[in-house]
Amino acid sequence: MNERLMIVDSDYNVRESLSNRLRKENFIVDCVATLKEALNNYTTYIHDFVVTEIELPDGDGLEFVRKIKKLNPSAKIIVTTSYPSIASALKSLKLKVDDYIVKPFIYDEVMASLKQILRIQMEKEEIVKEKPQIKQSEEFISIIGESVEIKLLLEKIKKIANTPTNVVLLGETGTGKELFARAIHEASYRKKKPFVAINCASLPDNLLESELFGFVKGSFTGATFDKKGLLEIADGGTVFLDEIGDLPISLQAKLLRVIEDKEIRPLGSVTIKKVDLRFISATNKDLTEEIKKGNFREDLYFRLNVITLYIPPLRERVKDIEILAYHFMRKFAIKMGKDIKKIEPQTMQLLLKYSWPGNVRELQNVIEQSVVFSEYDSIKPEDLPEHIKTLERLVDKRKEIPVLSIEEYTKEFILKYQSFYTEQELADMLGITRKALWEKRKKWGITRTQ
Repeated sequence: MNERLMIVDSDYNVRESLSNRLRKENFIVDCVATLKEALNNYTTYIHDFVVTEIELPDGDGLEFVRKIKKLNPSAKIIVTTSYPSIASALKSLKLKVDDYIVKPFIYDEVMASLKQILRIQMEKEEIVKEKPQIKQSEEFISIIGESVEIKLLLEKIKKIANTPTNVVLLGETGTGKELFARAIHEASYRKKKPFVAINCASLPDNLLESELFGFVKGSFTGATFDKKGLLEIADGGTVFLDEIGDLPISLQAKLLRVIEDKEIRPLGSVTIKKVDLRFISATNKDLTEEIKKGNFREDLYFRLNVITLYIPPLRERVKDIEILAYHFMRKFAIKMGKDIKKIEPQTMQLLLKYSWPGNVRELQNVIEQSVVFSEYDSIKPEDLPEHIKTLERLVDKRKEIPVLSIEEYTKEFILKYQSFYTEQELADMLGITRKALWEKRKKWGITRTQ
């Protein structure tokens, strides 16, 4: 079975007896007595199942259920109560708990409830398997993820894919913006036409124009032949403009004309060529700020930014880390001819704790390195890079550290490390935005030291 389960109950005897019974059924069990302990424990581990008492000594167990549902909507939850009431039953029903059990209960009653939940879950999985193809695997086979954030994003992509509308993808470096751009193209009526990716930051200004528009023989020194531009090659398909915020201002007016008039003119040519293109742009810059600075044309921004899609960073979709890690593990194990079958639980906990400032790309690199160094049939903590292995030592010492709330920990972290890191680095390590970091400083009256 090996599902991870948390018992939250103020009664020591209940915790011990129930945990012993569950461990015999191969559950991995964590026991806590208070709401504070439950919240701290749940941010450390992602539990598949929770059995929680409603009447906790320091708060309402249903508040904990509400937080779990936000962190992990697929968690299976059983609530127990010594004081049953219609009000608490209705609240539990509204929170979509899986069972409501009145104390004192027989332990077999809890086991029967868990087995029923597992049986229903397995039946749902079998139904999914029996379907010839599920939509996500048909249309977005290259996108891996089961988090709510990714599912919502894919739903939006399905709605816009088969339209001619231009799209801007916003997201941090490494989130996979080109992957999502390709997914939009592949789900559209343009899928049999070219998908052309252009990185606006990778080419010098003097080469970018000829790459985009092409040129005719003799148009400049060294032009000894006619060359089609990437915009002409993409005719009928999709153009992905990566790092659009770095497009030189001199080319922005020409790109605007292409979008408005649907025509291009190669360098040195007098001939106008009609093109049918959809533009998907991506950036990790704030284009509204670039407009204020005079680095980006407002009229081009509105032409490109008809629909905006935000690709969440990996730290905001923790549920996908394990899925992606196993995907990369299998990919690189096959590539390197290694018989690696699993990722050790201790290793996975380190991966889940890390903030992933480099997002999916960084996770891929970490797993590739781990596969290289692995000498067994699994990836162990020692196979990870040093900066992630450091987390293991912190975990080993956690019992020596006073238990802090998330807010207390954040405040302590800022005070301790603000002298050593930039604002962006601090925000990345805490898994928050710079704006959120600024708001916390203001709330706690913390003055910047650099």
